Amino acid sequence: MKKAVTIKFKKFIEENKCILIVMIILFAFRLLAMLNLGVTYNLGSDDTSYVLSGITLKNTGTLTMHEAVSAQIMPGMSVIIALVSLIFGEGKIFWLALKLIWIVMGCLSAFMAYKCVKLFGPKWCAIITALFFLRPDFIWMDNIILTETPFMLCLITMVYATFMMGKTYEKKYFITCLAMYMSALMFKANIGIYPIFAFIYLLLVKYDLKLLIKQGIIIGITLMIFIVPWSIRNYSIYHKFIPLTYGAGNPKLLGTYQGIGYPLDENLNYKENVDDIIKEKYNNYYDQNGKIKDPIMKKYISLEADGVKAKYRLKEWWKSNPASLIYSYAVIKPMNMVKSVFYWDEIFGINKMLIENINFIEWIVCILGVFTSIMLRKNIKEMLLLTMVYIGNIFVYAMTFSFDRYAATLAPMRFISIGLGLGLIFKLWKYGKKIGNENY
Repeated sequence: MKKAVTIKFKKFIEENKCILIVMIILFAFRLLAMLNLGVTYNLGSDDTSYVLSGITLKNTGTLTMHEAVSAQIMPGMSVIIALVSLIFGEGKIFWLALKLIWIVMGCLSAFMAYKCVKLFGPKWCAIITALFFLRPDFIWMDNIILTETPFMLCLITMVYATFMMGKTYEKKYFITCLAMYMSALMFKANIGIYPIFAFIYLLLVKYDLKLLIKQGIIIGITLMIFIVPWSIRNYSIYHKFIPLTYGAGNPKLLGTYQGIGYPLDENLNYKENVDDIIKEKYNNYYDQNGKIKDPIMKKYISLEADGVKAKYRLKEWWKSNPASLIYSYAVIKPMNMVKSVFYWDEIFGINKMLIENINFIEWIVCILGVFTSIMLRKNIKEMLLLTMVYIGNIFVYAMTFSFDRYAATLAPMRFISIGLGLGLIFKLWKYGKKIGNENY
């Protein structure tokens, strides 16, 4: 028995030698970045709020954000951090454990991207795909305790499981896809639209329709099992139906200051169209002096006010310059995300401009790969799924706030497309070379 296990292990190492070497390199660079930045390195922004939220959840059993009871975030980050804190306390060892977990998740994202490409293309293309995760911005991101790293792992694994569902009817891949979908939802609510893209892809690869409908019902039931108690919890605090999170008003408001032709603050009447409306709508929450009675509600009402303000600004924008509004939301904001790089600090002395140039080259190769896929009529459905996931989420984000951080988790869809495309480009090149030699 022991000998059989040893032989199996040796065979696994031999077959996966290249990707294992890449994984070691990925881990080593992330570890080196952590040592350079410091174990407790943080942005002093949402990352520190998440860490504090997890510690508070461990100590009090209450989900908070920005030091107040909250439904502004999904519970995934707080739960993970609480569990780590429960084992490792709240000091440097706790930070080290968190960083190592994030680093491992970043490396696993590369491995899952490798597996996606390996399903349809040569191994060398899959290796190149994994090597994209050596980009300094991804190494840096995996050293920040934000939702991006765990969400990205869930998203890539979900895409892999969807591909495998299309290739096989094995139940384990549906279970994996569902588990990753629910896990991703615990970090970012925008992933809620993913089943639509998966449904289209599976129909195109002639997946059994009855089975697909049955699995869709299972996804719906699973969602309800989470949403019902979560909504009850939110209603008991805010007296309002909040199925996932509140707070979308703030990014919506920030988004109305992006693009061209948006209305200027000095030309708008916020008192009458925002402040007075909020005070009337949430009158029960204010005391006789016009101040919010319950501190818990302060952040909630502030974010609701942002939503009212955003709605008012969009209304006035549409009245004054509808063409610029459409152009801003349909072109400028999505394109800014497509070009963006989430890299707010430098590691290894590499500046942001270099990564932006690499990003531009990647897009050229990606587009060439997609065109080659169409020309050869190979992997078109897979390219379509990756494109739908990427563009669909880009537009979901762009409808609120165009932000480099939001776009970062979608870049692996491009990496996988490049991996698939490189194999096809090489195949086309070999075919062209063969034709050329025959003519010669």
